[in-house]
Amino acid sequence: MRTFSKRMLCVLGICVLVLSCKKENKTETVTKDEVIEKTAITPQEQLDEIMSFWQGTYNNDLQIAEEKKAGQDVWQLDDTGKDGWLQIESHYLKIDNPAIGEHVLYVEEYRDHQPDSTYRQRIYTLEVDSTNTIRVKMWPFKDKRKYVGAWKNPKVLDSLKVEEISAYPNKCDLIVQKEGDAYNMNMNGRDCAFGNSVFNYQVRLTKDVFSYRDKITKLDTGEVISTAADYAYHNLDKIK
Repeated sequence: MRTFSKRMLCVLGICVLVLSCKKENKTETVTKDEVIEKTAITPQEQLDEIMSFWQGTYNNDLQIAEEKKAGQDVWQLDDTGKDGWLQIESHYLKIDNPAIGEHVLYVEEYRDHQPDSTYRQRIYTLEVDSTNTIRVKMWPFKDKRKYVGAWKNPKVLDSLKVEEISAYPNKCDLIVQKEGDAYNMNMNGRDCAFGNSVFNYQVRLTKDVFSYRDKITKLDTGEVISTAADYAYHNLDKIK
């Protein structure tokens, strides 16, 4: 009887182990399915994902270190290395300001780890237009100093008034296209032109990296007026 009981217990133990393994496999399958279901497919889902990805603090310290090691120029604040790579730190913060828009980001960037050397300061509003295209509209600040440093205390932007910013025209919006796990955002060709100057700003965004490049060219000849690092992408890693 004892031998029989031991055998029964052994069989029961094996059954429990098998059932447990099946349960774990089922759980893993459900988890994978859930990840698939959460993939951003519709324009609205993609817009929400962009808002989630973009929030954070970034810098391209790693890229700058590599370029210096390779002997490339780095454009310093005193203009040494002019037209070379820029060392940038960027802050992207979601703000709650329905008067400006439903999906709003505050952008503040500065050079060479010096917060007072403001490189770019904008409000971005994101929306899905009538053609189901995601567009990013950029709004410069009229007062260039009033909100500098707002990334340290973003609540001050909740009461920002539309009258304090001025949107670039629609022809300068960033047009968004999803490519795999990345979002490419480009101005439409040479549309963003003022007089004989064409402005072209491009962004590539993933969960962990924000990349940008920009240049100004002559409308009539295409000659480059201004750019950095020969219009190469500056790759800023998300650091927090």
